[in-house]
Amino acid sequence: MPLGPGQRVLAVADDLSGAAETAAALLSRTTRTRVLLDPRTATPAPSGTTTVFDLDSRQLSATGAADRITAVMTGLAPGTLVLKKVDSLLRGNLAAEIAALAATGRGVLLAPALPTAHRTVRDGVLHTDGVPLHTGNAWRAETAPPPRSIAEALRAPVALLGLASVRGPAHLLRTALSEALATGLPVVADAETDTDLDALLAAALDVDPRVALAGSGGLALALGRSLDGGPPAPLPPPGPATRPLLVVVGTAEPLATEQVRRLVTDGAALYSLDPGAPYPGDPLPPLCPGITVLTLRPGGPPDPAAARAIVRNLARTAAALLDAAPGPADLVLTGGETARRVLEALAVHELRPCGQVHHGAVLATTPDGRTVVTRPGSFGDADSLRLIARALRAPAARDPAAHTTAPHPAADATPAARTAVHPPPDPGRPAPTPRRTSHDHAKGPFMNATPAAPAGTEPTAAEKSDALPVIAVTMGDGAGIGPEVIVPALLDPGTLSRIRPVVVGDAERLRRAAELVGLADRAEIVTVEGPGDAEYTPGRINVIDLGLLPADLPWGTLSAVAGDAAYQYVRVAAELALSGAVQGICTAPLNKEALHAGGHLYPGHTELLAHLTGVEEVSMMLSTDTVKVIHVTTHIGLIDAVKRIEPGLVERTVRRGHDALVRAGVEHPVIGVCGINPHAGENGLFGYGEEEEKIVPALEILRADGIDARGPLPADTAFFLAGRGDYDLIVAMYHDQGHGPVKILGLEAGVNLTVGLPVIRTSVDHGTAFDIAGTGTADPGSMIEALRQAAALAPSPTG
Repeated sequence: MPLGPGQRVLAVADDLSGAAETAAALLSRTTRTRVLLDPRTATPAPSGTTTVFDLDSRQLSATGAADRITAVMTGLAPGTLVLKKVDSLLRGNLAAEIAALAATGRGVLLAPALPTAHRTVRDGVLHTDGVPLHTGNAWRAETAPPPRSIAEALRAPVALLGLASVRGPAHLLRTALSEALATGLPVVADAETDTDLDALLAAALDVDPRVALAGSGGLALALGRSLDGGPPAPLPPPGPATRPLLVVVGTAEPLATEQVRRLVTDGAALYSLDPGAPYPGDPLPPLCPGITVLTLRPGGPPDPAAARAIVRNLARTAAALLDAAPGPADLVLTGGETARRVLEALAVHELRPCGQVHHGAVLATTPDGRTVVTRPGSFGDADSLRLIARALRAPAARDPAAHTTAPHPAADATPAARTAVHPPPDPGRPAPTPRRTSHDHAKGPFMNATPAAPAGTEPTAAEKSDALPVIAVTMGDGAGIGPEVIVPALLDPGTLSRIRPVVVGDAERLRRAAELVGLADRAEIVTVEGPGDAEYTPGRINVIDLGLLPADLPWGTLSAVAGDAAYQYVRVAAELALSGAVQGICTAPLNKEALHAGGHLYPGHTELLAHLTGVEEVSMMLSTDTVKVIHVTTHIGLIDAVKRIEPGLVERTVRRGHDALVRAGVEHPVIGVCGINPHAGENGLFGYGEEEEKIVPALEILRADGIDARGPLPADTAFFLAGRGDYDLIVAMYHDQGHGPVKILGLEAGVNLTVGLPVIRTSVDHGTAFDIAGTGTADPGSMIEALRQAAALAPSPTG
C-alpha cells in the first residue's frame, strides 16, 4: 500500500544533480519537493514538502563526508524515513557515507541498481549495459581503479541479498532481509528491474521502517511510487524562444561532445573554453537571445586532479555571461559539480523541481524566477540536450529556421556543426488529417489526406514525392518473417504513394526473402548510405545495409546474432528519426528471447525505443479497422501489473491515447476504460476495491479536463461496444486484456503503435512466426497497414 501523505522523508545526496534526481523521483501530485544547497539559507518548508539536501560531499575527504552524514542524521524526528542517494557507478565517498549510516544503528539496505540506465547488480557486482563495472570504461575519468564488487567499494564485509531471494515470495524475501539485517552488516541487494527494487522497498518497510535506505535514482523512484498522491503533473509549457538559455556542459563524458554538436546544428551558439587557461580568460561576447552552449574545448583525456579548478572557472564564466545578459536567462547544467558551482556563483541556494524531461534531467525553478535543468554528466543519449532544449525553448529547438543564432566570434564550432538540419519531428504538431467521425472505419483507423491544389498550381511528381514522409523500416529478427513481409509491402502499389521508405537491415537477407516470396524479378534491392542517397521509384527497395547477418543464418531458428542485429537496426532508425533524417519508424517483429541472448535486456520494441529516444514512459496502442486499444501495462506478469496500476499511470495512458486520436483527426474521442476485475469489480463483489482506488480518481481528473473517458467498464462489454462503434478507443489495464480481443477482431490487419515517443512508430501486430519463416507464406497485410498508418501520423518533412 502507498505510504501516507504525512510520511516524513529525509533524503540526502553527495552532489546537486543526484539531489535533484532524487527530489524529482519523490515528487507527486500531493507532495512537493525542494533541493537545498545550503540549509542555513532555507526558508521553512511548506506543509507536504519533502526536502532533499545536497551535502556537496563528492569531493570531500572520507572523514568530511562521513561527518556531514552524521550531522544530518542527528536529532531526526521519530518515524522519519531516511534515503541516501548514492552514485549509480559507486563513485564518491561511498564507503565512508555507508559506514556513517550504519553507525546510527538503523541498519542499512544498499540497492544501487538503476534499471533505466541499464545499471544492474548481480551477485553483489555492479554491471553497466551487462558488463561488470571493473571490466568496462565507465570509470575512465576517475583516479582510482574501479571496484570489483560493491563489497570492495565499501571496503567492508557485507550481507548479500541475492536475486533469487529478491524475486521469491514476499514472505521469504522479508525473512531473508530480516536475517541479513540481523548480522549488523550493510545489506547489499541484487536487482535488475524496477519490479525488483519495488519488492526490496516493500520488504524493507515491512521488516523495519527505521532501516536506512541507500541507492541510486532507481531506489528513489521506487520510493516515489510508494508515496501517496500519484505522479506529478506534466511539465510546464516551454518558455519563449527569445529568452536566453545557457547550457553549461562541464562533464568529461565523451558523449557530451556529440550532445553539444547536435544542439549546435539546431542553431545554438557555442562558447568553447580552454580548460587549461586561468580565469578570467579571453573576453566573451554578450549572451544573446536563444540558446548558447558553454563547454570545455576537447583535448586529450580528462585530468581528474585539476577537475575542481576547471569546473570553478567554468562556473564563474557562466555567471559572468548571465550577469551581463540583457534580461533574465534560464539554465541547463550537466554534471553535479558543475551545477552546484554555477548556482553558487549566482547565489541560488534552492531548487523546486517540477518533473523530469528524461530520467535524471530534472526541470526546476529557483526562488528568483529562473528555470533550471540539472542532469548527471553520464546520463542521456546523444539527443539528451536536444530533448531538454525542446522542453524549455520549443520553437528554437524544433525549427532552426525560426531561430538560427549566428555563432559568436569566440564560438569554436566547425562549419559542419553550424549547418542547420531538420530537427526531430514535433510530436505535438497535428498531422494534416481530415475531420472524421468515430464510426468512419471505411477509410481505416487513421487516414491522412492532402488538400487539393488550386487550379494551375498542381505540384510535379517530384514535388509530391518530396512532400511524403521518409519512414525507416527496421528488418526485425532476420531469422523470422520480417524480411518476407517487408519485400511485398514495399512493392505494394499504395506504399510509394504514401511514404518514402528506407529499410534498415541486411540487403542480402532481403534478396533471399524476395526469392522466397516469388518477387525476385520485381524487386531491385539497392544499398544506400542514408535516406538522402535513396531514390523512390516503383520496384526499388532502398536498404541501409548494416551487414550483420551471416549468409548461412537459418530461417526459423533462435539466434543471438539475429537478436543483436535486430537491436542495431532499431538503434540506427532511432538515430535517424531523432536527427530529422526520417519522419517515422515502422518495425518488423523481433524475438525477445533472441534480443536478450544478443545482450540487450529489453522487454520489447516499446521499451527499447523509449530508451533510445530518452523517454521515460510510453504506451502501446493496437489498432485495427474494428477496434483500437491502448494498454496501461504491457510486458509484465499479471500480479505485477495489478500492483503497478495507479491513478497517475491510468491518467497518463488515457491522455496519450486521446492525443494520438486527436492528431489522427478524431476531434472528440470517446474512450472506454476497462476495469481490472471481472464485471469491473461489480461494486466490490469481486476483488478488493481496485477500481475505486486505482482507476476512478484518474477518470475524475480526465473528465474535469474535458476528456470523454467512461468507466470503469467490464472488459467483455467494453470490447463488444467498441466493436459496434460506440468507442473510439478502449483502455486495457494489462497485456492480455487488450491483446486477446484485438487478435480475434483483426490480427491480420492489426498494427502496433507506440504513443508518447518524440517520433512516430508503428509496427505489425504479429511475431517473428519462426514456424513459417523461410517458407514464403507469411501475410504482408499487417506490414502494409503499419506503413499506411505511419504515413497518416508522420509529419511532412517540408511542413
